[in-house]
Amino acid sequence: MDHTRIQVRPFNPKRPGALVGVMMTVSEYLRALYGSIAETRSNGSYGPCAECVATIEPAVIDPNRMIAPELSLKNGAVLLWAGTDCAPVPKIRRLAAMLGIDYQGPLEEQDQRFISVLLYGYDKEPVSFVHNNRLRNDYYRGCVSDLQSMIDARTTSKGNQKMISYFSKRTECPACRGTGLSKGVTDIHIAGLTLAESNKLPITEMLAFIKSLRHSMIPREFEIALPIVSHLEPMLLYLNKIGLRTLHPVIGWGGPAISS
Repeated sequence: MDHTRIQVRPFNPKRPGALVGVMMTVSEYLRALYGSIAETRSNGSYGPCAECVATIEPAVIDPNRMIAPELSLKNGAVLLWAGTDCAPVPKIRRLAAMLGIDYQGPLEEQDQRFISVLLYGYDKEPVSFVHNNRLRNDYYRGCVSDLQSMIDARTTSKGNQKMISYFSKRTECPACRGTGLSKGVTDIHIAGLTLAESNKLPITEMLAFIKSLRHSMIPREFEIALPIVSHLEPMLLYLNKIGLRTLHPVIGWGGPAISS
């Protein structure tokens, strides 16, 4: 791929789409940023990491990646469904009301047992909710079960396959430090940071890093990077505005659903 001519679509914060999609796009653009500079500095070094490509394993769900506790339910704390209009969205809203959870408040400031409910379901009573103008009554089975159903059904949807990949357990490849790219890219430093380092920055620091590139890169490289940078900034502003802390939120809660 010619990363100096990457095609990027304008980001509309009023219609951001799926939250995980935005997060994955930020990571993809960061990869493209480093790939384009790697090609400029060493003419053809961009490519996949041969070592980690060969170690892909069947998907195993990682519940720790499925909830962003710093967010409210309104802003997308349940990452699997955030930004979609799927049936679980109004079901979760109604379930929160049933259990006394503030839909607009950060989850980390509320009853932490509700995170287990979101992950593993609630079987004490069904939830009545409206979806597509229809009244429905159903048990909430949890986002882990929802994702496992996609895996079991061997979904061919590219969107679902991306979700499965994003929420699967992974072991960081020591060769590429989890970037999935060749040494020619992973060794590149931009404003003092490697791709692995920049991808793990808190959102506020990542935003500052992107804003600093105009002054920290040489003019020729910044000209190549500008189409990517100009689209990364509004996405990061949006993620920062809703309160997301990192691209890969990790939580410390898990286990079976609460019984009371």
